[in-house]
Amino acid sequence: MYVVGYTVTDIAGGEITTVEVGDHVNIVLQVVDHSSARYCVKPEEISARINSSVFQYTGIGEIGQLFDSNDDPNQERLSRVRNGEATEDEKKANAYYNYYSYVLLFRDVVYNGGGNTLPINLTYLDTSKPMQQFSVSIGQCVDKDQTTAPNLIVRSSSYGNGAVAGEEFTLSLGVYATSGNEDLNDVIVSLTLPENVSLSNGSLSNYIGTLQPETIREVTFPVLPASGFTGTVANITVNMTGTGSISGKAVSANTSISVPISQPDRFEVGELQVPSSITLGDTASVSLSYVNKGKNPISNLEARLSGTNLGAGGYQYLGNLNAGTEGSVDFDLSPEAGGAVSGTITLSYEDASGEPRTITKDFSTTAEEMTFDPGMVDPGMEDMQPEQTGLPAWAMVLIVVCGGVVVVVIVVVVKRTKKKKAMALAALEAEDSDEDL
Repeated sequence: MYVVGYTVTDIAGGEITTVEVGDHVNIVLQVVDHSSARYCVKPEEISARINSSVFQYTGIGEIGQLFDSNDDPNQERLSRVRNGEATEDEKKANAYYNYYSYVLLFRDVVYNGGGNTLPINLTYLDTSKPMQQFSVSIGQCVDKDQTTAPNLIVRSSSYGNGAVAGEEFTLSLGVYATSGNEDLNDVIVSLTLPENVSLSNGSLSNYIGTLQPETIREVTFPVLPASGFTGTVANITVNMTGTGSISGKAVSANTSISVPISQPDRFEVGELQVPSSITLGDTASVSLSYVNKGKNPISNLEARLSGTNLGAGGYQYLGNLNAGTEGSVDFDLSPEAGGAVSGTITLSYEDASGEPRTITKDFSTTAEEMTFDPGMVDPGMEDMQPEQTGLPAWAMVLIVVCGGVVVVVIVVVVKRTKKKKAMALAALEAEDSDEDL
């Protein structure tokens, strides 16, 4: 943020050229505001206050005449964005140069003397957004000591297309000295980094030296988020100090730069488990295992089966998968015709930063018709008679044999009985013959 022009008026609105100590004036600033445009905030969400004992004002500045614009130095890219022909990467790069231009009015400001620098703090209703600071020197102010040192602000910042934990990125800062009538000496820019974020090399402090009013100097730092960083945003504080070359006045300022950090995507899949062949009429299955080896969970994991001669496709919603968690997905295969079977399992999900990602795994197998092998039939089976009902043959044989034995026994008994009877009859007859004699 910076001021491109200003006007001082009396309470009635007439422009004045001199402001004495104790005067009540209106201060009108024309502001260029990249930060608010980048955050896409509404004017009513912006709160601007004067932060100085030199100018007494306890209210909030009024914002008006706001419009959007873009100061992308790449005019071809800017033209493509405005014509709707830009790529997504070009849109992201161009968005860095969006800005608001508006009028900021402070009514009934009392000038107390002691300098002419008007510092302003700009905050948002959304307190998670960092405060912005800028200032302007009011040349109409008349005071005994007119030596004013510039303030220091971060006018621009860049960190590339985003940062990934475990990978270095370059933080580039445009350090700007506001208007004043003396240089700033011994300007130092330093960083305060959050936990698990460090520099890959070099020092956290960068000595700039002398910075003249209304000049900008670029400073870079090689920043490395550690693999153990588990947040999604690294809030880096930029500290700036300097000393007025004439007055010896110490000048300091700080601001916060929010850098989105994403963890490396380490969602991985295993080998497909698929049968070498499938018999028509049978159902087989294909299985794919997966694991989230990353530091952050993934969300909205889905699995889809597509291909040819599968019997049917498939879809399964698997939900969210925490870090260090594994699982598997199974689909049934029911080929409708003999021959080749080919398919693809597609896993889609959203990584920790909300970006959609996709992994595909192809497979193939063969569907075979059921066949009848004559060699599997016992030749003797052809001569087999239909199964008999009733007693088996061996039982019949046993009965016949037993019956024969019984008959022989009976015959023997009968013969013996007859022989005994004959012998008895012969004996009786002999006795009768003796009696007759």
